[in-house]
Amino acid sequence: MTRAKQLLFTVVLAGGVALGCKPEVGQAPSLITDYALLAVKGDPAEAKPDENVVYSFLLASPSGTVTDATAGWDVCETPKPPAENSSVASACNPPEPGAATGQTFAAPVLTKACMLFGPIAPPVATGQPSIRPRDPDSTGGYYLPVRVKFPDLATGSLTGFAFERITCNLANAATDIVDDYNKRYQPNNHPGIAATDVTRADGSSFNLDSGSPTIAPGESVVFQATFADGSAETFPVLNQSGDALVDQTEDLYMSWFATSGSFEHDRTGVAGTETATSTSNTWKAPDTAVTMVHLWLVLRDSRGGTAFKSYSIEMAQ
Repeated sequence: MTRAKQLLFTVVLAGGVALGCKPEVGQAPSLITDYALLAVKGDPAEAKPDENVVYSFLLASPSGTVTDATAGWDVCETPKPPAENSSVASACNPPEPGAATGQTFAAPVLTKACMLFGPIAPPVATGQPSIRPRDPDSTGGYYLPVRVKFPDLATGSLTGFAFERITCNLANAATDIVDDYNKRYQPNNHPGIAATDVTRADGSSFNLDSGSPTIAPGESVVFQATFADGSAETFPVLNQSGDALVDQTEDLYMSWFATSGSFEHDRTGVAGTETATSTSNTWKAPDTAVTMVHLWLVLRDSRGGTAFKSYSIEMAQ
């Protein structure tokens, strides 16, 4: 039986980091039992109109990271109409793959990106009402939708959308505030995962980047991921009244995935108001004997930056 899936990679958690919790019914989002598009990453993490961006993806399967899949890519050029409730316009999800195909995709940010998806009001067509420009998210950001589609996976097609942060001029602010903002604001950089350690019940700890212990069926361990230096960046944001800039530090949130076993949380994280430099999660190994469990960590910051790592955990027989 084939199936089609669509995923959206959101970039902002309003009001701070939302810690993961299990749904009461159904399969946990952290459990990988089929092909799953876990992340799409644009380099750089934030770009100006006409600046080139290279996109790549992280595709998981029960057998591990898929490295030989070819995707269809497309940059959305249609703003979402007010009457539509989805995160992207329905016109951005045509049934056929995008014009470009490959494991990576390079494209410049649309020249009119800040008009189509940002604070600049688009021109008004004759006889049509004026169109209100987009509001920024809680970090002052605007985003360009990028579609990636896998049309011919073994179990069906899979479509996902990522959102590339675009650098636009500050809107609705006094000249002196705009000048100060332009001097202080630095485009977002991707966060990083410096190291991942696993700690057993007896207190022994192992670094997964250099190897790992053999874990027994049913054993509970704690994974701790340390953020790379500078992952949580500080940047100015225009306040709600529009008369001052306030400094904001990025939230960092980690999504956890594995092909077997169960995590205590599907997502963990650190708010920008906190000083923690790592995040942890408890994982219970499967009770039934399996040879290998594949593990993925996807780190995102509240301005849309992304980092990921994958590991393989050997299981005792």
